[in-house]
Amino acid sequence: MLKVIRHNLVVAMVAMSAVSASAQNQQLENLQRNIDIFSGVLEDALDFEEAKGLFGLSLGGIESTYLIGQGVVLDVRTPLANSRNRLNLASLNTAMQSLQSRGNPFESIATAQSASTQVSPVMALRSESADSSSFYSEMMERVANVDYSLIVNNAIAQANESARSLRSLGSVDESDYAQLRSDIEALRADLGQKVQGLREVEAQIRESTTQAIEESQIDEEIRSKLDAVVAQIEPLREQAVAKAAELKQRSEQAEQAYSQQWQQDVVAFEDKLYQAMCDYGSTLRELPLDERVSIILTGLGEQGEDQRRTDKIHVFSKADLLECQAGDISIATLRERSDQYSY
Repeated sequence: MLKVIRHNLVVAMVAMSAVSASAQNQQLENLQRNIDIFSGVLEDALDFEEAKGLFGLSLGGIESTYLIGQGVVLDVRTPLANSRNRLNLASLNTAMQSLQSRGNPFESIATAQSASTQVSPVMALRSESADSSSFYSEMMERVANVDYSLIVNNAIAQANESARSLRSLGSVDESDYAQLRSDIEALRADLGQKVQGLREVEAQIRESTTQAIEESQIDEEIRSKLDAVVAQIEPLREQAVAKAAELKQRSEQAEQAYSQQWQQDVVAFEDKLYQAMCDYGSTLRELPLDERVSIILTGLGEQGEDQRRTDKIHVFSKADLLECQAGDISIATLRERSDQYSY
């Protein structure tokens, strides 16, 4: 008899457990449907349907998770996160330009070339004339000091980076960007021509040591050609450096303006979020009263010195959402009562 009673109790307990699990599963299913509906309403309130990217894909969306005993977690991906990626790219380009900046690298080349002239076999052919040797050294040193190819190339590279930043920040359209690139490439082509002319003068200096014609005539011809090349290269260097400086300044101003506008857009988005939570948060009927709604704004958190991108978290209690919807508290009070932090 006792065994029968124990058996019946076990069966009853198993049945009750199964009924309880089934009821809990049903409750969770109802809650998930409720959360899905709320997520859709929130997406509409935040105008995510209007934010379309490449191929018409939405740039915004919401993914939900429910934690028993804690509440709903909504991971909100906004178009503002993509906008911040543009800003970060522009900042990276600015940092790269700073690394590219350097002094005149041809000082060491000039020193090396000057030293090489002292032991050059070609120099030995003209060693009989101290004046010729002095002239040769002077001309080669001038060649080394006016060879600004690396300086100009660095300026051109910086100008290209600035132009890309301006395009990514939306400060120039594709037509203006193409014109900027055309101007920069024209500088590069002009540089190639001028450097070629410099190389020809350098070759003539070296060849003149083996020619048996009147040295004074050769020296005067070389000096005139070098003067002409220098007169062409110096303005080119100044033009390239000035162009790089101009575009860098424009890029920095565009980055600052973009950053300020982005911050304003984030504030406006959060205002819209609080309005939506007050208007529609009460529709989470299946959520227990003592639980919370956590909103994770992906990529919108504060950015520290390490440039690590964080998320912005807003945490609401369901009780506060009900009070706001009923008009018992204002949206400003709802904001004050919510927890906000970056992580």
